Amino acid sequence: MNKKDMIDMSLRSLWKRKVRTILTVLGVVIGTASIVVMVSIGIGMNQGFAEQLESWGSLQVIHVYPGGGMVYDEATGDMKQENKKTELNARAVEEMKEFAHVDAVSPVINEYLLLSVGKYVADASVVGLDPSAMEALGYKVEEGRLLTEGDSKSVVVGGAVEFYDPKLSWEMRYSTDPPQVDILNEKINLTYDWNVGTRHADKSIKPFRVDAVGRTSAEGADSWSVFMPIRELEKIQKERKEWEKEQYGGNSAARNQSKEYSEVLVKVDEMEQVQAVQQQIKDMGFRASSLTDELASMQETTKMLRLVLGAIGAISMLVAAISITNTMVMSIYERTKEIGIMKVIGASLRDIRGLFLMEAAFIGFAGGVIGIVLSYLLSFLVNMVAAGQGSTMQSAIPLWLALGAVVFATGVGVAAGYLPANRAMKLSALTAIKTE
Repeated sequence: MNKKDMIDMSLRSLWKRKVRTILTVLGVVIGTASIVVMVSIGIGMNQGFAEQLESWGSLQVIHVYPGGGMVYDEATGDMKQENKKTELNARAVEEMKEFAHVDAVSPVINEYLLLSVGKYVADASVVGLDPSAMEALGYKVEEGRLLTEGDSKSVVVGGAVEFYDPKLSWEMRYSTDPPQVDILNEKINLTYDWNVGTRHADKSIKPFRVDAVGRTSAEGADSWSVFMPIRELEKIQKERKEWEKEQYGGNSAARNQSKEYSEVLVKVDEMEQVQAVQQQIKDMGFRASSLTDELASMQETTKMLRLVLGAIGAISMLVAAISITNTMVMSIYERTKEIGIMKVIGASLRDIRGLFLMEAAFIGFAGGVIGIVLSYLLSFLVNMVAAGQGSTMQSAIPLWLALGAVVFATGVGVAAGYLPANRAMKLSALTAIKTE
């Protein structure tokens, strides 16, 4: 018996008992849709966590801090003093650049300064970093461009930075709408004189003039910051230190301008490699963290929920498998004489078993395909209802899940039809022919 004849006989047999076949396929549809939708909710929750964390920063960026100080002891759950002191300096930065899977490394310094444009001012955290690494580190702008290697007196301003008139009272500043400043077409002065724009301004402090080349989104963790080349911010810090010494003397709490950095950012080329690179950095004696730590923690909290959801879907598929087995057993009883005739005219045992396995596979395949269509519809409804209620829960069905579900449903059909097919293969030809 060739494959074409076997397929033709299988389809005709299933269609001959179409009501029973449709009911059996319906069981597979329900089982497939249950598994896919349940698993898709777990996948959607993980994607939602990742999207939420992405709004805080890139999942592929590792934040590195000097070793020593208070650290978290995972064994006891308490904070403990780490005596070892590891300096985060230029040498360490160069060593990290040599790590495999590292795209970019940038030391980071911070300074809280005042921006002034005309009569308006704004206070913001100014972040100094390597301008050539800004794009690789995942920063984005809504207007203009990011910093590049050739930039010196240039800044990228956060979209949430708001200006105000320093001559207004505190009540008036926050009770009126902030003035609209065309930041990309105005000259900006950076200063550590908090009285700039008022009659108390210190004339001895020379402002640092820069140009805004880009503006970020008003959303996200970095929307309140201003970014500039690290070497230029170091100059401002040096001037501020000298000014503080003049104002407060040698015993002032001026900043220490050593070449030890308080933080270094490391961009990894693939998210799957973040934990490995992070461990390498820890082995150097530094503290390191990334948003993938938070993501792993979130996924761990939902692991049990995803297992429960998958188990519920699996029970539905188990019921469908029993239904397929029952259908195939009934088919054998009804076609006993037909099986005997096939054996007598020369059909091999392998052909007979293959015929019934093919029928079971068709039932599984049809149920899997229809179940996937139903799953996409249910997923759409879940997302629509969740969005309407303001819930973060969502359902996501990637292509691999859809194709895997069809293959799985087909496999379940074949597995459920295996015992009945073996029973048909073992029937005595003479006994089967005599059966009415």
